[in-house]
Amino acid sequence: MSTSLKDQLLAAGLVKKKDVQNAKSAKKKAPSAPKKKRNKLSDTTLRAQRAMLDKAKKDKALNAQRKAEAERKARYAQIKQLVDGGKLDRKEGETAFNFTHKKKVKTIYVTEQQHRLLSNDQVVIVAMDNELYEIVPKKVAEQVAKRESHRVIQLANDKADAPAADDPYADYQIPDDLMW
Repeated sequence: MSTSLKDQLLAAGLVKKKDVQNAKSAKKKAPSAPKKKRNKLSDTTLRAQRAMLDKAKKDKALNAQRKAEAERKARYAQIKQLVDGGKLDRKEGETAFNFTHKKKVKTIYVTEQQHRLLSNDQVVIVAMDNELYEIVPKKVAEQVAKRESHRVIQLANDKADAPAADDPYADYQIPDDLMW
């Protein structure tokens, strides 16, 4: 019994000869996927995978940027809270106090007592926004400097206070009421 399944089905009368011929011709006509299409499919999947990787990298960079921005805002909020809690009131200030910030001379108006404190380096100027400056005690300025040191404006340098060895005016006292 080495007859094929097709012969057995024909002998049993389950299929007709025409059905067998149709099946043969359909089998011959069935297209096999060309190798080029397979490569195209794999190329498109590779492109899609590359695009997904690129998108993941961009998303990661964007998330890092957003996180850094959120941290900066949180630091600014802490600094604002520190400064608002410790700033000195300058509303009645009539005396101009000049200082340099970002290579420009700036002026704020302070009271006489605040001017003396600034001159003696007992209080410090803190830069908040573009043109907003506040006067705070040294302890508050130290806390601000821990978060963002560029906001604290240094008025007196230890090197500048010490007279130079060849300074011809080193023996002369600078008057207290001198303002620049």
